[in-house]
Amino acid sequence: MAGYAFIELTALPAKPRGAAISPAWRYLKGAHATVQGVFDGLTAVRVAKQKDDPRGRLGRDEADLLRAAIVFTSSGIDACAKRLLRDTVPLLINGNANAARKFDDYVKQDLAEGPSDSMSKAILSLNPREEMVRLYVAARAKASFQGSSDLKSRLCDTLGLTNAQMPAAKLKALDDFFIARNAIVYDLDYVNPSGTSEARNVRSLDGVWAECDAALVLVAEIIAEVAVNIRALPKA
Repeated sequence: MAGYAFIELTALPAKPRGAAISPAWRYLKGAHATVQGVFDGLTAVRVAKQKDDPRGRLGRDEADLLRAAIVFTSSGIDACAKRLLRDTVPLLINGNANAARKFDDYVKQDLAEGPSDSMSKAILSLNPREEMVRLYVAARAKASFQGSSDLKSRLCDTLGLTNAQMPAAKLKALDDFFIARNAIVYDLDYVNPSGTSEARNVRSLDGVWAECDAALVLVAEIIAEVAVNIRALPKA
C-alpha cells in the first residue's frame, strides 16, 4: 500500500567484544527479531484490511498484536538479563569493586539474619565461595523484572554498573512499559479486572513501538557496559 507506515525497531549495534556476554546478546537478537516479526505481522494485517489511515484506531486483533509485542519484549528482557547475570557475575565479583561490594552485602545480610539453610549448606560445601556466588546469582535472577527499581537493584547494581554507565533516569523511562506489561500479563489488559466491564486498556501503535524499542535498546546498552567492565578486570 503506497505511503503505508511500516514499523521498524532500532537496529541493534554490533555485538560487544567478549565471550561472556555472547549468550545474552544472542538472546537479545532473538527477542529483537521476534518483536520485529510481531510488528511486521501487524503491518500485514493492516495492509490486508486496506485501511486508509495507517495510524487510525486499531481493531481488536491489531491491539492484541501490540499486546503480544509488549509481552515478547518483556520476555526478552528477562531472558537476556538472567543469562547475563549467570554468565558474568561470577567474573565481575572477583575484580569489579562495585559488583564485589554488592555480593559482600548479600552475604553479610544473610548471615546477620540466620544464616539461611541454603547459605549454611554453601558454607559447609567443598567450595563455599563458589556456592555462595551461585546462591547470589540465583536470588537476583529468580523472578521477572517488574520495573526500573528492579532493573537497578537486581540487574545493574549486581553487575557493578555505575550511575554514569546506566543513569537512573534512563531506567525510570521504562516504567510505563512495565506498567503495560503487568496489566497484560496479570489482568489481560482489562481496565477493571475485578469488575464486570469488558473494557480493555487502549494501546496505540506509536506508543507500544516506542516502549518496546526503548526497552530493547536499553538491554543492548546494559550488555555493552558489562562487556566494558569485564574487559577492565585485572588479568589473571
